[in-house]
Amino acid sequence: MTNKSQQQGNGVRRALSLSFAQQFVALVFSFGSVTIISRLLTPSEVGVFSIAAGMVALIHMLRDFGVSEYVVQAPVLDESLVRTVFTMNLVIAWCLGGVIVAASGAIGTFYADIGVTRVLRVLGIVFFLLPFGTTAMALLKRDMEFGKLTKIRIGESVVRSCTAVALAYAGFSYMSMAWSALAGIVVMIVGCTVWGWQYRVKGVSFSHWKSVLHFGSNRTVSDLASQLGDQSANLVIGKMLGMADAGLFSRGYGVVNMYRTNVLGAIGAVSFPAFAREHREHATAPELFLKALVYTTGISWPFFACGVILAYPVINILFGDQWDAAVPLMRWLCFAAFIGTLMFQCNRFLVALGQVRAVTRVEVQYQTARVGITVGAAFYGVTAVAASQVLVNIIATVLYYRKMRTYDALAVRKCARALLPSVVVTLGACAVPAAVVLWPGLVTRHMLLAFALALVGGGAGWLLALVIARHPLLGELKRVVSRVSSRYRLLRG
Repeated sequence: MTNKSQQQGNGVRRALSLSFAQQFVALVFSFGSVTIISRLLTPSEVGVFSIAAGMVALIHMLRDFGVSEYVVQAPVLDESLVRTVFTMNLVIAWCLGGVIVAASGAIGTFYADIGVTRVLRVLGIVFFLLPFGTTAMALLKRDMEFGKLTKIRIGESVVRSCTAVALAYAGFSYMSMAWSALAGIVVMIVGCTVWGWQYRVKGVSFSHWKSVLHFGSNRTVSDLASQLGDQSANLVIGKMLGMADAGLFSRGYGVVNMYRTNVLGAIGAVSFPAFAREHREHATAPELFLKALVYTTGISWPFFACGVILAYPVINILFGDQWDAAVPLMRWLCFAAFIGTLMFQCNRFLVALGQVRAVTRVEVQYQTARVGITVGAAFYGVTAVAASQVLVNIIATVLYYRKMRTYDALAVRKCARALLPSVVVTLGACAVPAAVVLWPGLVTRHMLLAFALALVGGGAGWLLALVIARHPLLGELKRVVSRVSSRYRLLRG
């Protein structure tokens, strides 16, 4: 390995460490706020915010217009191009913010709940502020400035979570989460001003609008389809089954969502610019993708498999017995996420290689199927909707890997062989949790003790399986332990 490759590898590891640190802090505060809010608000109140947030997430894809990813993957970047990206983002965001505020009344009427209207009006304000931070964030990500990104994101997470809890406790109901989202965006913009001052945009321009439009239009269609599919369950359940079921689905998906946001999100934040750089400089992005897939499954598969096994104590301990109906939902959604781990990074990988049209075709195909499957399942209840997501992720995985089979490093046989250690690790992590759950009466009579035993046993089984399977993660863990030990010895003198 050359010195340059070693430096780049260390740079990616440092970026991942910082990204995980940021997401860990975000997870702690998000986890705490969700747990507290679940005990302060009813399922119907949570459902109101979930519906409005789902609508805004769809529109957010139009707002971004793929410009953040364009900045990260562009082979050459100059000042006029950055100004064009900012200007187009500003115009689109302000127009969409106005649409959200104007249409909030009609959407609330459609769902027969004034609360949806109130939440949408506050979330619409976010669109008027976002352009003043997103361009700087994209430039920081392109340059792998994850130290600065970590400071900004941690500040945003802390303020968002604390604001949500404080307002919920003060009686703001579902509006507590809406106002906290606005507070978080304000902190993000302030952070970009303080730590990303050199990345500030110094004017407006439309000089490169054609190239931005070409990339952005394809990426927007893809992202819009993706968000429509992601939010289809909440939107369909809210309309066909009611706000209470929407709230239950939200909590059943809560643990999966927290993991996707804080763990997979940390990996994705680094993997996309890493794939793009690897493609620009060495043309070996497929090999890096396979390595990332092995690492990701070594962590995610055990987590989601244990989520299936421990859904009852997790829901009961975190949210209280009023949410017990969400237990089967969590089991199905963890199983779906287990399969979805295989295609989690496929979208970013293909975009980093410039395959935007291919991604758009796949997203439109499988998200269209997702909406149809979700609507059909809703006629059989909220549990059927959760179960249907397993089929959706199988379809998505097949479609994505059909597109990627042109790369020799990602042939099905090579991927299957590379993932065998992750299978062994998953089985090792699940052994003790499964024994705890199957032990007659242990979970129902001594829930906290049983859950603690499952966590400790699952962790020990995971580590033992890493050694037995010689999983590549073991080397990374040894490297982390070595660095921590070295620093500890230095501190002690």
